[in-house]
Amino acid sequence: MKNLKYKYGNKALVTGGSSGIGKAFALELAELGIELIIVARNKEKLKSIAEKISNKYNIVPQTYSVDLSNEQAIIDFLKDIDTQEIGMLVHCAGMENNGSFLKISEEKELQMIKLNVTSTYLLTNHFAKKMSAVKKGGILLISSMAGLMGTPYFSNYAATKSYVHNLGLSLYPELKANNVDISVLAPGLTETNMVADNGIDWSKLPMSSMKPSEVAKISLNNLGKKGTIIPGFMNKMMVFMAKRIFSIKGFSIMNGWMIRKAISNNKI
Repeated sequence: MKNLKYKYGNKALVTGGSSGIGKAFALELAELGIELIIVARNKEKLKSIAEKISNKYNIVPQTYSVDLSNEQAIIDFLKDIDTQEIGMLVHCAGMENNGSFLKISEEKELQMIKLNVTSTYLLTNHFAKKMSAVKKGGILLISSMAGLMGTPYFSNYAATKSYVHNLGLSLYPELKANNVDISVLAPGLTETNMVADNGIDWSKLPMSSMKPSEVAKISLNNLGKKGTIIPGFMNKMMVFMAKRIFSIKGFSIMNGWMIRKAISNNKI
């Protein structure tokens, strides 16, 4: 991880960097002396993380309040920063809906598709081109274990994260040819606001949670070395069982049975 600055350059862009895993990435990169551009919607949270980094690491991050579910807002933002030499993209911004596919509102689901899929395409496309042109750079996309397997009651979320995973994994050899690294992080249960109060009793599922700082460290240490980064032994075992021991359909049925026990009744 100490070689990141030498390998990719002095500046990184972190989306979703005001909270959760994104915030953990911002702090880890600041500790390495890497200049930051942090993007999130919440201006107060952006101000808070920027002050923390400035006070602790003597680095003053650039902050941008951008709604990354808005295609035009992304295009305008990329124009604003186009002249800057950015060596790393860490795209953490995302959202999750859960519950019966028949109950979740179309508005929420479409917003999630725009944030999880459209923003991933636009940002990855932009930086893959710029980094390939100079033969240097690193891109880290954030998927989820849900994107690696059938996940009932998280159906559309799992589908959006499957897009992220397959995009990054498919680009891995393409971009390697241009000396650009891309990896996809597929975390399991992580102690973030996204899962703190989302209607799931996680204690009823055979999952152990990880701290965002742990996930960020593991990811940065493996950027470019692995196509898919799965942090945590138990998470690796679950993915192994889903892909090697059970049939795809069988694991989806079992996963649905477990989640149904843990999800709030009003969501199914």
